[in-house]
Amino acid sequence: MSAVSMGEAIRLAIGKSRRRGRTPDGRIVPCITFRDYMSLCLYHPEFGYYRSGASRVGRDGDFYTSAYIGEMMGELLAERLVDLASARWPGGQTVEVVDWGGGTGRLAAQMLAAWQRMGEAGERFRLTVADGNPAHLRQAREALASGIDAGRARVVPAVEAEREAWEGRPTIVVGNELLDAFPVHRVCVEKGGLREWGVAWDESDAKPVSCLLEPTDPRLAQWLEHQGVRLAESQTTEIGLDGADWTAWLAGRVGEAMLVVIDYGDSTRELTGSHRMDGTLLCYERHQAHADPFRHPGGQDMTAHVDFDLVRACAMEAGWNEVWYGTQKRFLVESGIMSKLTEHGIRDPFHPVVRRNRAIRQLLLSDGMSELFKVQIWAKE
Repeated sequence: MSAVSMGEAIRLAIGKSRRRGRTPDGRIVPCITFRDYMSLCLYHPEFGYYRSGASRVGRDGDFYTSAYIGEMMGELLAERLVDLASARWPGGQTVEVVDWGGGTGRLAAQMLAAWQRMGEAGERFRLTVADGNPAHLRQAREALASGIDAGRARVVPAVEAEREAWEGRPTIVVGNELLDAFPVHRVCVEKGGLREWGVAWDESDAKPVSCLLEPTDPRLAQWLEHQGVRLAESQTTEIGLDGADWTAWLAGRVGEAMLVVIDYGDSTRELTGSHRMDGTLLCYERHQAHADPFRHPGGQDMTAHVDFDLVRACAMEAGWNEVWYGTQKRFLVESGIMSKLTEHGIRDPFHPVVRRNRAIRQLLLSDGMSELFKVQIWAKE
């Protein structure tokens, strides 16, 4: 039912649009940008992937995050936040930590447990999980039940977090695999000119299809020109204006604050290299990846690599100062992950010590993901 209802929402949006695009067979048709299509599929208030009420992460979802590889990511992040807070706010005042887009609360629960083990050093933190998925909010409340009872944690809808006044208190916002969930513009070169991918409606097959239109935001061409990028003929790339804009928006909502971004992505040069003729867009459903954004609209995740150069440019213009940037592997090593390994002679693969060591190795070595993931830390006065 969700796919049918989502399809009707897409058809109606295209029918109301004043934009026009050209299909591969040369027809001029009503369309919306791919960015708007992706936004509908992910965030439609009733049928969107992240709004439909089903849990999207973990074994029963469509993908995993690093928080699902043992407990180590949350533990090390909690310890790193203690160091950041101590250096930034040495007076010992309470620090609000906001896990924005915190999903099921697994990472937040790991951080809260680590702070509880740390005693006095961790007592200064108050934790908020903000998410837009009703199922995730329910699971997060269950995961953080002890912290909620103790008044050290809470779970709120993302729209409530957006309205809250964070300006008057020290705040650290954590965005773990958050920016990749924002919709992206997709552009390509056709006959030497920059075009933007759009989405039209095929009435004969009752499904969305691709089309091309003139770029709808001047920043698309401006960014490529600013970076000295010249796409090859027929090459497609994604430009994540929405995610970068969010970092700028956040700067205006906080006072003395820090922002920790953890996500997969790279520089503009790498993401627009000649080896990436089709960009980086991928869809995930039941832990299977594919590149067809029209296969199951509203029922599959859609994501693209984060352009950390673009994030940096928008964040700095908004008043953030970058204090650290590097691979997740380097972040974990500098945060002391190697000291968490334990020598043992245990043969039981399910023993807690063995599982912990295995999780550490997986975080550092799994298919190069720890190099693909980057960590970006910002500070704002």
